[in-house]
Amino acid sequence: MKVVFLETVEGSGSMGEVRTVRPGYARNYLLPRGLAAPATPDVLARAERLREIENERQRVQDEHAGELVGKLEGNALIIAVRVGEQGRLYGSVTSADIAEKAGEILGEELDRRRILLPEVIRSVGVYTVPIRLSRNVVPEVRVAVVDAEAPEGVEAAADLLLNPPLVVEEVVAALSGDGEGADVTIAEASADVLTTDVESEPGDTSLVAAAEEAIAAEEDTLAE
Repeated sequence: MKVVFLETVEGSGSMGEVRTVRPGYARNYLLPRGLAAPATPDVLARAERLREIENERQRVQDEHAGELVGKLEGNALIIAVRVGEQGRLYGSVTSADIAEKAGEILGEELDRRRILLPEVIRSVGVYTVPIRLSRNVVPEVRVAVVDAEAPEGVEAAADLLLNPPLVVEEVVAALSGDGEGADVTIAEASADVLTTDVESEPGDTSLVAAAEEAIAAEEDTLAE
């Protein structure tokens, strides 16, 4: 059945759009609620004007959404929950939980249906979640799910998740700067020490100390 949408229906059609839908969907849902009308000549004549109204409404929504994006940038959503063994949650984090936390940052209520969470969160960690602020503005925000009873405190636990300590490879890369040759030199120096044929007992940290000394020496060379 061909209809003209009189209102925007998420997932079905925009105001002023002419679409063919299932007859049962039109008769039982769209037409009784005034969301659409049969595509008669008179209604089709109104369709262009409806599209203009919808385009203007969308422009305003996009502008407002752009302002909201600015508030979300650089702000991870920290959600504290009760956690059991191996980081598993008692319960789960849902779209409603994320919408509530985002609303606190935005200063306005956010419909949970705007949170495009593929499935509920059941473990501690950092997740990237899209939020549909408008049809054309869908930023991705980071959601840090942490233990509400973390010994170091919720904020510290969230910071550790969002900014994990550098591993050895990343430290070496950071020390090497932009020079590819320097990077190779440090990597080679570290590899030479770590692959040296030295017998060591369990718990012996001599190789680690030697590697650290080699990296420090190479850093001094780069600084000169």
